Parts: sequence; structure tokens; C-alpha cells
Amino acid sequence: MLIDSHTHVACGNNPRFPTNPNGVASDWWKDGGSVGDLISDLEANDVTKAVVVQAIGAYGYDCSCALASVAQHPDRLTFVGAIDMTATNPVVALTDLVADADSNGTRIAGIRLFAVGGDDPEWLGDERLGDVIDAATAHGITVVPTLFARHLDAFRAALDTRPDAVIALDHCAFPDMAEGGRASGHASLLTLARYPNVSLKVTSYVLEMADRDDHDPAPYIETLVEAFGTDRLCWGSDHPQDQRHSYAEKVALARTATRNLTVSERDAFFATTALRLFWP
Repeated sequence: MLIDSHTHVACGNNPRFPTNPNGVASDWWKDGGSVGDLISDLEANDVTKAVVVQAIGAYGYDCSCALASVAQHPDRLTFVGAIDMTATNPVVALTDLVADADSNGTRIAGIRLFAVGGDDPEWLGDERLGDVIDAATAHGITVVPTLFARHLDAFRAALDTRPDAVIALDHCAFPDMAEGGRASGHASLLTLARYPNVSLKVTSYVLEMADRDDHDPAPYIETLVEAFGTDRLCWGSDHPQDQRHSYAEKVALARTATRNLTVSERDAFFATTALRLFWP
């Protein structure tokens, strides 16, 4: 079974779902990227389920397009929303998003805390981070931080007193974008291995980085397996935002990266970890 833990959708020119581009990531949403396109890609590549992640670069924190899209395929898709953590009280935004999803017949499986694309945010160092993690935990929602490696010290401080929070770190905190380069970013990432409630989303970005730098993504994945175990790793394509490869090529790259793992390890990487995090 294949489960994709990181996809995106767009709603075209539908006036119900106006875009609000902020320059983060690619402009994939201008041409295609509909939920119909996503379902076609999943079916063509034997991917059973997918997590639709709020496309902040296209829609900001208005989650209505993604919610409506997921509601069309509740047997196949689930949703990771996002809230503006710079608000005075982002817990209110989380509560409102949960209510919006409920009214739409959709469950919020995760909440994205987005700290990339600008200056280092103040909320990483104040009570807003802990308050949102606590609220998400109370709702049974996985926390999905989108951070750079330089943010992990502040994030660990919030984790130290929250062993019950369920965390799925986006893109392995972009290890090659750390000050000091990939080795520094990887070292920072490995410090999270001591938190058993922290899992990693190993996306196409991470696999492409390893393939580019090492000419083979498998050794890097095996170092993550050694530190975290495959029960704390899950694959995500970042499709169609990541436009370096087609969807079929992203699936193939992930299979190449995991070719040396055992059958049970591959099952965890491609399915059971994501099911635990986003379909509990």
C-alpha cells in the first residue's frame, strides 16, 4: 500500500476560492492542480490515500479550497490545515478551522505551523507555540511544523513538556538550507530523535536533495531510519508544488531511496506511519 502524506490542490479560477499568493514556493496552482488531477495521479500510480496539505503559497490561511476538495473524496483524502501563527491568539483560529471542517463533513487530521518564507517568527519563542500544540493535542490533531533547521532549538523547548503531542515535521526541516550547510542541518534534525512523539515527513524535496548531493538517496534515508526508525518516517510527494519531477517519477525516486529496507520497513515508510499520524 502507498500513502502520500503531502499533496496540494488548487481550485482554478473559481471565485468561491480566490488565491492569495505570497511568493512562497512555485506557482503550480496557476495551471492545473485540481483535486481531479490529484485523484487521477493517485490512481495511475496505485497510491491508495493522500493527505492534502493547505497550500499557503497559493491561498494563505484560507483553507476553503482544500476543505471543499477533500470533502469530494472522503474515502481517499484527508486534510492538514494551516493557521496564521502571527495572530494574537491563534488557538481561536484553530478552533474556528475545526468548526469549519466539521460543518463541511471533513476532519482536520493535522495543523500546519508555517515558519518559512520570511524572518524568524516571534511565535516560536512565546506562549503561542505551546498553546496551539496543546489545543491541537486536545482535539486529537497532529501538529505539522514547517520549519528550518535553525528553528529546531526553539521548537524542542516546546516539546520538552509535551510528550503527548503528535508531531510530523515537514520536509525534515530542510536540512540543506541550514547555516553551515546540510551537515549542520542534519545534525540539528537528529536531535529530535530522542522525542518518541516526533515523526518526519520525508518529502520529494529531501529525496531530491540526497539524490543530487550523494547521487543516490538511499544512504541518507538509511541514516534517518537508524535514528528514528521507519515507524516514525513517512513519504510525501509534495505534488504538484514540487515540479522537478512528474508524480510517477516522485514515486519511483521514493522506491529507489528505500530499496535496501526490509518489507516491513518499507510498509511503515509508505503506509502505516502516515495512517497512524493522519488516519488514527
